[in-house]
Amino acid sequence: MISLHSSINLNPVADLHADLHQRGVMVVDDSSMHRYSAHLCLSAFGISQVIEAANGKAALEHLASIAQPPAVMMLDLEMPVMDGIEVLQQIATFAHKPAVILASSSDEVLISAVATMAEALGITLLGAFRKPINPADLADALSSYSAATAAPGTDTKNALAPDLAQLKQALERANIQVFYQPKLDLNTMQVAGVEALARWKNAQGDWIPPSLFIPLAEEHGLIGDLTLSLLEQILQDMNNWWEHGQYIPVAINLSAKSLAEFNLANEIIQRVIRQGIPAHFITFEITESALVVDLPSALATISRLRLKGFGISIDDYGTGFSSMQQLSRFPFSELKIDRSFVHGAPERQYLRNILKSAIDTGTRLGIKTVAEGVETEAELHLLQSLGCNQAQGFLLARPLPGRELLGWIERAAQSQTPYAKPLSLDN
Repeated sequence: MISLHSSINLNPVADLHADLHQRGVMVVDDSSMHRYSAHLCLSAFGISQVIEAANGKAALEHLASIAQPPAVMMLDLEMPVMDGIEVLQQIATFAHKPAVILASSSDEVLISAVATMAEALGITLLGAFRKPINPADLADALSSYSAATAAPGTDTKNALAPDLAQLKQALERANIQVFYQPKLDLNTMQVAGVEALARWKNAQGDWIPPSLFIPLAEEHGLIGDLTLSLLEQILQDMNNWWEHGQYIPVAINLSAKSLAEFNLANEIIQRVIRQGIPAHFITFEITESALVVDLPSALATISRLRLKGFGISIDDYGTGFSSMQQLSRFPFSELKIDRSFVHGAPERQYLRNILKSAIDTGTRLGIKTVAEGVETEAELHLLQSLGCNQAQGFLLARPLPGRELLGWIERAAQSQTPYAKPLSLDN
């Protein structure tokens, strides 16, 4: 499971979550040699509580016999008695689940499929690797445990969940604000635009996840009001940027319910005209799933916006099941590649092939390609080599309020960061 033939020094890994030391790690693998190698590696990282199981059945029996599960389970997929897929299906039913690191000698496509299954089952997945796992990859996976467990749990999310009255009040007071994540041109490494993201901080100072308030707005017919409220803020910010000589294009998400609202296109067009912003500086991002909710309404809204000069982006491209069909029937100007095809692509040939295919599709259709979720230099360089037009992600910039965007560009320019050059009307 672990390759110890590496130049990495097996020293204790700094900043591992306390749970890893207190609750330990379970290694489930039918190979005694792989279990031994994993045990040595974990011990070298400073983890003394290491539990071994030779198959899935033995692992589950041990979990049933203890009050608290280990923090992490390193799980092989190919095992006698009970394979790793069965183990994942079983632990998904547990009230308290260990986080999981998958290891397998199978091909990368199969490993990726099982990883997707695990996440869909609600299991915290720290990594999925082909055997033998490099100690550096294992260290990274274990280090991410803190971030994984820091995500709000069900109880925390329930406590943050707003009710309808709170949402209405937030809309009336414009408390749901816009943050912007910069996108970079991968040829010039200049700012090519920003994506507008909805952010809501409640009266207690807690950030309410969009996954909680956007479905609430959709359920109660307020998604159009939310969209227009955000658009008004965006247009004001754009005018402020223009006054400072920064002509920054903005991308805005439109939900499936928004597309079905008959008068929304008119409201958008009127507001943009009133603020004097050219339509081609604004792109509306629409997910593939939104396109099949109400096809006639979606076609009408998208076509009207495109007719007026707005950009239309197909968001999360590749996550649906009819991408080529959607590209042929909708007037898209941009193809946005989902993070799931960017992450791990430098190391996995099949992901590189999918990524290249998506970029080539955009090139053949003459539309812009944008990759989201770029977090490593290797991902950035791969996208550049494949001819992707633009990218965004935490490696490049995190979302920030509109009032801070110009300052961010100025600070980056002073530090001679190449992508901080001012934009002009000619860009």
